[in-house]
Amino acid sequence: MSRKDHHILSEAERLAGKLPGLLLEAEKVAHTFMKGVHGRRRVGQGESFWQFRQYQPGDQRRDIDWRQSAKRGDAYVRQMEWEASQTMWLYRDASESMNYRGYKNLPTKKEFAEILLLALSLVTLNGGEQVSLLGTTLGPQTHYNAVQRLFEYLPSQTQLAETGRPIASRSEVVLISDFYYPVEQLMAFCQKLALRGVRGSLIQVYDPSEQSLPFKGRMKFYDIEASGAPAIDVPQVEAIADEYAKRFLAHQEKLKLAARALGWKFLHTSTAEKAENVLTRLYDDLSVKKGKT
Repeated sequence: MSRKDHHILSEAERLAGKLPGLLLEAEKVAHTFMKGVHGRRRVGQGESFWQFRQYQPGDQRRDIDWRQSAKRGDAYVRQMEWEASQTMWLYRDASESMNYRGYKNLPTKKEFAEILLLALSLVTLNGGEQVSLLGTTLGPQTHYNAVQRLFEYLPSQTQLAETGRPIASRSEVVLISDFYYPVEQLMAFCQKLALRGVRGSLIQVYDPSEQSLPFKGRMKFYDIEASGAPAIDVPQVEAIADEYAKRFLAHQEKLKLAARALGWKFLHTSTAEKAENVLTRLYDDLSVKKGKT
């Protein structure tokens, strides 16, 4: 593990240590084969059969259904409805724009997103819930020490897609990105999940310079997502700063309204904000408040 990777993991553990264990808000399950409200998952418990699916890396051997495996000629695991629905699926954008950093003393957007994702994983696992990475083959993790495995699988999370592991209804999805693409494209993905009863949170991460455009004089801007695209030459950056700020806020408002339409949460933060403060705000949205059920 490189020094940079070790720093991200260490910082995530430090941030997570500042919060109590994250408890996902208990779901009031409507299905007749589910009984009661389960605030925290317990390993090995589940009240109704959901499906058989093929064994994948990350599954526990104890979950293999040997009778079904013998019939089908391959290893299959048995999933229970409760276990499948109590997973928090996490995603951090790995596109080129996330590698941007406007100030040397701040992390890149991708680094900030990964620290936040891993810290959230730690408090979630500590609270007894399952965690996995959206768009990967990693099975839902159940132990506090599984954060190392989540970290190792992060490089395989390259796009916003429901590939690899299916997301069960009533799960929780947290998407961390700068969301610098059409909101309609994001909605096309999220609506499919929301229709299945999946709850979600959109976390927009941006560099302070992307919010205020604090540059002066003549500058060239490059689209780092489009390799080889010609630069945009701006003779006087100050002249477009106000219009740029309006468009930035307008896009942010569209994200907020999109999340509201889905019944999801929306948070935004710059990389200059302390990550523990962002984690606290996210915790407040996801946790079960004391005295409430």
